[in-house]
Amino acid sequence: MKVAIVGGGNLGRALAKACRGVDVVIVKRRYEKIENFEVKTSLDVEADVYFIALKPKDFRSNMKKIGEVAGDKPVVSFAAGVKLEEMRKFIKNPYRAMTNIAVEDGSLIAVYPEETKKFVSFLNSEVLVCESEDELELMTSLIGSSPAFICYYLHFFTLAAIKEGVRFDKAKYVASKSFEAAAKIYMKYGLEEAVRRIATPAGTTIEGILEVVDNPLSEAIVKAAEKARRL
Repeated sequence: MKVAIVGGGNLGRALAKACRGVDVVIVKRRYEKIENFEVKTSLDVEADVYFIALKPKDFRSNMKKIGEVAGDKPVVSFAAGVKLEEMRKFIKNPYRAMTNIAVEDGSLIAVYPEETKKFVSFLNSEVLVCESEDELELMTSLIGSSPAFICYYLHFFTLAAIKEGVRFDKAKYVASKSFEAAAKIYMKYGLEEAVRRIATPAGTTIEGILEVVDNPLSEAIVKAAEKARRL
């Protein structure tokens, strides 16, 4: 099986690295060597499935040519905001997905419609099927953009530890592990139960929580998510 990844930027390269047991060719405008992958500068590439890892405007400007080359083959778009209705004008079998550059390490992939699952099954990732295309649009911020937001907060936690005298490498490691643990606890218990289990009366945790509540952190996260899905 051969996969053509149209777009050799950060996401395109991450998708290539996530592929398992298939041949991969990366298509990009200017030739450059990308690890051990085959690289082409022309869209005239035969493949069994096509992944679109382009910016929306670049996808739109190349959509007709991609449709001509792909023919009956499935085209899975990772481009934000380019809907199936628009794709069907030029592409016979369009599908949509959303992920982020951590896909090479097993990051979640959201897809729509459900049939898309079989076209991304060789990626080293968990697949989440969206109930509608509108839900997939929401995944632009939740999956596609949110890692960048969270990295900011991770960095702030790291800086807080450094301020208290912890070395940078250790502070960064502990902050990352703390966020990893928080995700597991949140999935298991939810917010209220997690706080009840961790925070003790008159303890240090509740003091920190009150400081978070008094600052506009939650408002900033919501606004960031809203802006990320506006196209």
